[in-house]
Amino acid sequence: MRPLFFALILCLLPSLAWPADHYHLARVVVTGSERYLQEDLVRATGLTVDSQVTVEDLQNAANRLGESGAFATVQYLFKPAMGTKGVEADFQVTDAEKFLPAAFENFVWFSENELQQAIHQLVPLYNGEIPASGSMSDQVESALGKILAGKGLPNDVTYMLAAEFGQLPSIYKFRIANANLKINSVTVSGSTHMLPDQLAKSIASLKNTAYLRSDVAKLLEKNLTPLYRQHGFLKFAISDIKPKLLNSDLVDVEVAVAEGDQYKLEGITWSGNTLVTSDELSKRITLKPGAAVNAVQLENDLVQVKKLFGKFGREGVVINSNPTFSKGVVAYSFEITEGDLYHMGKLEIEGLDPEQTRKLIQSWKLPEGEPYDNTYVLKFLANAVVKIPGHKWEWMSFEQIDDSQKIVNVRLQLKME
Repeated sequence: MRPLFFALILCLLPSLAWPADHYHLARVVVTGSERYLQEDLVRATGLTVDSQVTVEDLQNAANRLGESGAFATVQYLFKPAMGTKGVEADFQVTDAEKFLPAAFENFVWFSENELQQAIHQLVPLYNGEIPASGSMSDQVESALGKILAGKGLPNDVTYMLAAEFGQLPSIYKFRIANANLKINSVTVSGSTHMLPDQLAKSIASLKNTAYLRSDVAKLLEKNLTPLYRQHGFLKFAISDIKPKLLNSDLVDVEVAVAEGDQYKLEGITWSGNTLVTSDELSKRITLKPGAAVNAVQLENDLVQVKKLFGKFGREGVVINSNPTFSKGVVAYSFEITEGDLYHMGKLEIEGLDPEQTRKLIQSWKLPEGEPYDNTYVLKFLANAVVKIPGHKWEWMSFEQIDDSQKIVNVRLQLKME
């Protein structure tokens, strides 16, 4: 929603000496904001104290504040300034609610602090965050272009509102489209528990790729984090990614990591389960007490635990993991929500002639509407013998889970070679 503007213009005293349409601006005051400093608010108006202004200048200043997106409302008051022969411009604002962080993908010529300060000089209301709507993102884009051009650097700056899949936008990403930077090398500091060959393999694919900070971070998170979590370093984190310009188009990337402690398994407990015993659930966990926790394997084991509830039609089961950390050990409490009962939906069989299909459907003993049993499909296929001379064949099964209807549709497909 666009900000609301309320312009209140008071009649000026006839004693003011300037022409009726121009006034000496003695003071500018902006109140109501909890996010910004007064000096930045005044700069953002675009007004200059001790200059001559018109009513239109005041309205334009209010528009600048409002169109930035930083404020939900902007009001202004134009009045004689006490103790002077000039006028005072008073603006009252209320801060907007939603702001998003800004990230800079390939501005390798500047440190983070240098870039933030340079933008702030040109965009007074920029403080590392940008309103979710309004013109400030365009102002930052323009400012970056000017900063780069002033140093003779590539300056075709673009930006996008980025979001995780299925989520609302969460960050503004700015990049230089014509930077043409390539990664020359990647080094990792802070790593003392992994073999050099393991680290080298995890980062090898970055070499000679275009340098974009978010792409580097994504690949490191994908490759390094599981490597450490497999060995019990459950609080591993990538603490910094620092590009270093080697020449005009090559970048060395220095990655700092915080390995944290290595954790061994102390024990496991279950709660919330009524359909499957805790002993049966624990049999699916391959980790042993006293061993370093392989968190990747644990996640895979929990997938198998969930499948145990499918025999009872509980396809929406949720397992919340609650780790309790002590010095060098971790105990897991798994809280299970078994969820709603799912029923058998439609059955489809593909790859057979109509007569064979009809016979197999007749032999299917899990009627539509009955509680679903995910073990029945395997039992059925073990006995679903078909005769196709001269061909090798195998069954492929697909479960389509409809959470809205709480049903499971099954499709069986005969694959022949």
